[in-house]
Amino acid sequence: MKNIWLVHQAKAFYNAYIALEQINCSDDPLMCFVPKIVNGAFAVEITLKAILTEQGIGYGKEHNIKVLFDLLPQNIRNDMWSFLVKKKPEYADIQKREKELVILSDAFVKWRYCFEGKNPPAFDTSFLSAFANAAIYMMFHLGYNAFIQPSNSSKSEEEIEKKFEDNRNANYQDSTDYINKKQNGGTA
Repeated sequence: MKNIWLVHQAKAFYNAYIALEQINCSDDPLMCFVPKIVNGAFAVEITLKAILTEQGIGYGKEHNIKVLFDLLPQNIRNDMWSFLVKKKPEYADIQKREKELVILSDAFVKWRYCFEGKNPPAFDTSFLSAFANAAIYMMFHLGYNAFIQPSNSSKSEEEIEKKFEDNRNANYQDSTDYINKKQNGGTA
């Protein structure tokens, strides 16, 4: 496995999406809707990236779901569509599902920042569910899975605490540099 953390994160965000789908938010439906959409779209993005990584296919800094999907080998795309259509026959029409994929393609970014007043995409949430399910199925079907287990490291608590503190200090410095640059009129 080239990146077990990527596969693990794909599973984690997919599980978060499923958990949000199962929460009853009947008194305030929007309370769960945006986090559900954001987690679902991000789960799809990371799952596609996990598959691409395991296939040895680079994707740069791409985040668009349709672009990532199109980078997959044709046989994997076909298998994903077959699985999706088997579960949701209403997407057997190629044009219908392709249109939904295009609309969904940047949902993560647009829904994450919907409070800024831009219109987020009005896609079929049933399609997101079906596509997320097809993506995670394909990742597992291809044999890409990861289970995080406790480390057998012989590092002392002091060594671990030192690494943690070094990480905090480095991230503090990076964030401070960024904030100072922005406050002094620079671009990040």
